Amino acid sequence: MSDAAFQTTRWTLVRAAGQGAERALGELCTIYRAPLLRHARRRGLSAADAEDAVQCFFARLLRLDSFAAARRDQGRFRAFLLGAFNHCLADLRDRERAEKRGGGRVGGLDTEAWSAVAADQAGPDAEFDRAWALTLLETTFARLRAEHVAIGRGEWFDTLAPCLPGRTSETTFAEVAARAGLGEPALRVAVHRLRKRYREVLRGEVARTVADPSEIDAELRHLLAAVSGA
Repeated sequence: MSDAAFQTTRWTLVRAAGQGAERALGELCTIYRAPLLRHARRRGLSAADAEDAVQCFFARLLRLDSFAAARRDQGRFRAFLLGAFNHCLADLRDRERAEKRGGGRVGGLDTEAWSAVAADQAGPDAEFDRAWALTLLETTFARLRAEHVAIGRGEWFDTLAPCLPGRTSETTFAEVAARAGLGEPALRVAVHRLRKRYREVLRGEVARTVADPSEIDAELRHLLAAVSGA
C-alpha cells in the first residue's frame, strides 16, 4: 500500500469533521453508529437511551472540538472512538445522578439500569470490538461489490459472493458453478481471485483505522478474533 493511499485514513475524516466538514461527520456517523449502539446496549441502556446517547456523543464531539484535537499518533481509531464514547457515557450517568440528588426532573438515560453492567467493562468493550469488526467486514463487502458494479460485473459478483469469507449461504459450490456457467476448476480460480481482492480491500479498510501501517496486521488479527469469538 502506497504512502499516499495510507494517508486517506479515518483520522483524515476526523480532522475534516473537526474543521466542520458535514460530509466527513456524516460518514463517520454512518460507519460507526452501529458499533456504538451495540456497545451502549451491552452496557445496559435501552434501545431509545442508546440512540440518544450516540446522538449526544457525536454532537458533543463537534461542540467540544474533540475531533479537531484528535491526532493520528494516538493510535487506533477504534480505541479513540471507544474511549471518547465511554467518557461521554460516564458524564451522562453522573449528570443523571446529580439531577436525581437535586430533586429535579429526571429524563434521558436510565443510568441505574446500566450501573451493574458498566462495572464489567470487558464485556461491553468486547462486544464493541465484535460490532466494529462486523461493520468493517460489511464495509469491505460493499466496497468490493461497488468495484464490480462500476465495471458492469455486479451480477457476476453476486453469483460468486456466497463463496466469500463470512458469507452464510446454503448454496453449494456446484450450484455456484452452474449459475456462473463454469466448470468447478474454473470457478475455483475465479473464487481464488475474488477472495484475494477481498483480502486486499479488507486490509485497506483496516489501514484506514490505524495511525501507522505497522499496526495493520495486529489490528486485523484482533478484529478477526473478535468476530470468531476467540
